Amino acid sequence: MRIGFHLTPFWSPTDRGATRIIDEAIAVVAAASRMGFAWVSIGQHWVSHPTVWPQPFPILARLAPETGAMRLKTSVLLLPILNPVETAENVATLDHICHGRLDVGVAIGYRETELETVGLTRKDRAPKLEESLGLMKRLWSGEEVTFAGRYARLTGGRMGFTPYQRPHPPLEMGAQSEGAARRAARLTDGVFFGPQVAWRDIEKLSAVFRTARAADPGRGPGSVGASRSLIVGKDRESARVAAGEYLEKTFAMYRRWEMQEKGMAPLQLSAEIALDDWTVYGAPRDCVETLRRAAAMGLDKVGFTIYSLPRDVQARIDYMQMIAEDVLRPAGALAP
Repeated sequence: MRIGFHLTPFWSPTDRGATRIIDEAIAVVAAASRMGFAWVSIGQHWVSHPTVWPQPFPILARLAPETGAMRLKTSVLLLPILNPVETAENVATLDHICHGRLDVGVAIGYRETELETVGLTRKDRAPKLEESLGLMKRLWSGEEVTFAGRYARLTGGRMGFTPYQRPHPPLEMGAQSEGAARRAARLTDGVFFGPQVAWRDIEKLSAVFRTARAADPGRGPGSVGASRSLIVGKDRESARVAAGEYLEKTFAMYRRWEMQEKGMAPLQLSAEIALDDWTVYGAPRDCVETLRRAAAMGLDKVGFTIYSLPRDVQARIDYMQMIAEDVLRPAGALAP
């Protein structure tokens, strides 16, 4: 199993200026790149006040020279709200900047506010994502492309340079439903389940993905991963208390953004739901045991969202080192 971490908690608390927030995150990621984490990932949202979401391409480009052999991941680009030609060019550029250490995660998104900014509704999301991926793959091939889609048009266009990785960086799709798991199996190299999906539903959705991949054996099994909230303390109770305030803010944000949709697995959006159902939490030994169960379930990737992250920069670096030594190492997940 390979383990990385997600940058979302690094943007909190928001009582510091944006420059300081970003500078501090760069310092912590640079230190963490030498600890054995496999990747660092960043999500995407627009017009997200009062939360802070720096945009993926400039942040990952800035992190590229600080991260050694650690991979960089978009987790995830909200592809329906993006221009596919610009996105294909940005991916190719970033892939060269980091010398082929880029993984590209995409998803359909869910916020009406973001979709409205580009004149779309929720019903446009899946067809726009599929069309965009199809156009991007053709552009990454280096061939001249003429394309007449519902959402994009291109006549005789050809990219100036293709991605560092051939035929393109590894693609994975965020999923929280059976339909999304099947879509990931058909269109990308892997699936990555969202942080609010319960462990029991990850097991079910993983089976959906694997069954869909098996129907096209020439493509290989693909990768199966999940974003998981990590909460580490001296014991389970101290871990739960440490994360309580942050988790409640997260639940409130996702409820306000209407994350839960019909057809999705039931999302874990309440403090009343046991942390065992959807997180990796407790003392380090508890976290290691949870990861071993995840590996037995068939997950080959886990991305930590570290809700118990301290405030001070050096404390954050020390905390990341503790996670690497006391969780990743005994779980056999340290990257070389």
